[in-house]
Amino acid sequence: MKKVLILFGKSQWRKSRPFKNKDYQYSYEYFYSLCKKSGVQMYRASYEWYDYEKNIFKHAWIYKAENAGWERASDIKPDMIYDKTKARLEIYHKKELVGKKYKFINNLEFTQLVDNKFLTSLLFEKWSKKSWLANSKEELAAILPKIKTSRVVLKPLMESGGKDVLILKKKEALSKIGHEQLWLVQEFVDSSRGVPGVSRGVHDLRLVFVNNKIIYAYIREPAKGKLLANLAQGGTLTIVPLNKIPKSVQPIISHANQIFETFSPRIYSIDFMFDEKKRPWVVELNSMPGLYFTPAEKPYMVKMYRELLKVFKKKLQTQ
Repeated sequence: MKKVLILFGKSQWRKSRPFKNKDYQYSYEYFYSLCKKSGVQMYRASYEWYDYEKNIFKHAWIYKAENAGWERASDIKPDMIYDKTKARLEIYHKKELVGKKYKFINNLEFTQLVDNKFLTSLLFEKWSKKSWLANSKEELAAILPKIKTSRVVLKPLMESGGKDVLILKKKEALSKIGHEQLWLVQEFVDSSRGVPGVSRGVHDLRLVFVNNKIIYAYIREPAKGKLLANLAQGGTLTIVPLNKIPKSVQPIISHANQIFETFSPRIYSIDFMFDEKKRPWVVELNSMPGLYFTPAEKPYMVKMYRELLKVFKKKLQTQ
């Protein structure tokens, strides 16, 4: 039986358990069971559990069955790795070392490209708000006069989940940032008019792709009085039927398919916002769309998992 290991972030093995959240655990158990029925044994391990001398994962979790639960495994040599680590610079080097011995999905170069918000703003320049990089208050002070909106958006270059994203009044921006770090600086998109034919309020619309195919889409809306719609920031998620996706995003999708053609397979998402004129803007891309679904989203969960399994099996056959 072929072995695929899902790689995730920091975790102390002795104190660890597979999941703290039972809803997330259910999603992964369903996925692992589906894979096992098709001859693919799934593992779950932190990049910190990798032995760089022996080129093995010293520890990993394995899901046995519904009644047997999760078990600890050791000395794992997977046939392939599915990367689900956070988009952080300090992790990339370690993944590159692991990648010398094991094949990754996604390709590590694709992951690093897609997760870099500045690079993707250049790749999708026609549909992205102009971006600047600021490494200090002095650099930000020089950029702010170029911002035409009353609000300014500051983002870390390679974080996800809305972590450390700031949406500030332009006149207050300099006083609100208290430490030196590399910021991506952009104009604010007023998305309060909603997604045409879908919603009427502040939002972002996410499309999830496996290669050129949209697998599912959903809209995220922030908590009342907030502007960040990420679930980690208290936002809500609603599935959007594929036939409801605004046609105005199709040129962006075609562009993405063209520029990413060299990377196959590729699993990623694109986030959009629509301004007051209903024009779509690319907010950011994500190389690791989530595998967690609520019970109400089970049909979409099954669809996504089956597509992932197809990718795994095809990639394993070519090795």
